[in-house]
Amino acid sequence: MHDALIAIIFFLLGAAVGSFTNVLIWRLPRGESILFPGSHCPKCGAKIKFYDNIPIVSYIVLGGRCRNCGERISPRYPIVEAFMAVSYLLIYLLTDPANILLIIQLAVLLPVFFALSWIDFEHYVIPDELTLSIAVAGIVFAGISGGFKGVGFAIIAGGVGAILFLVISAVGKKVFRKQALGEGDILLIGAVGTLVGVKGVFLVIFLSALLGAIFGIPFVLISRRKKPNGDSAIPFGPFICAATLITLIWGDKIINWYLGLF
Repeated sequence: MHDALIAIIFFLLGAAVGSFTNVLIWRLPRGESILFPGSHCPKCGAKIKFYDNIPIVSYIVLGGRCRNCGERISPRYPIVEAFMAVSYLLIYLLTDPANILLIIQLAVLLPVFFALSWIDFEHYVIPDELTLSIAVAGIVFAGISGGFKGVGFAIIAGGVGAILFLVISAVGKKVFRKQALGEGDILLIGAVGTLVGVKGVFLVIFLSALLGAIFGIPFVLISRRKKPNGDSAIPFGPFICAATLITLIWGDKIINWYLGLF
């Protein structure tokens, strides 16, 4: 019973976090404050009552429409809320309860990574606010686990990641005669470096490139999506975020397995 109650708490917390994640996804690309004004209908501007703002449930009760004007509400809202709810539940079910720091890291970073990935996929932009949040989280977690020395190593790892992507971007631009990586990607890998360390940032770069090749290129070939400048579109932020989560959870095992081959 005790375990079931904790699982329910994680699920409900995830749904609530999913609601805030929707706020990030909608407001940040539009340059709006994530705090003010409160939740409101983007069509008529009516303030959403607390009983109409219950994650997942309110969408179902309202039939996917605004109570005030009847405007259809995007299904993205319950989808994101449900995804985050299930994700938080999985954090509880699959993570070693003794590894409190990892549980906190995943709980803090999942909504940021998800919002960043959605925004990059939809708008081809990585908000600086989210990148800065990742960097701050990385430095704070490094300080918790390693003190001032940990913070120093985190900053160094961030610099290594950013420099590596700058080099890759410069080489890619020279070879392909177009921008290979955006400024947002370079800043993001620098922020990610503070989370995963120097060895981890190399793994993130490798895994993100691998994921991009597996899922990104076929997507472009099938969808023919284009950036505003006409280039073929592969938003790289989602792959960096996915690779970072893999590295946070299994990075040490992957690195040790690889080193054991030699």
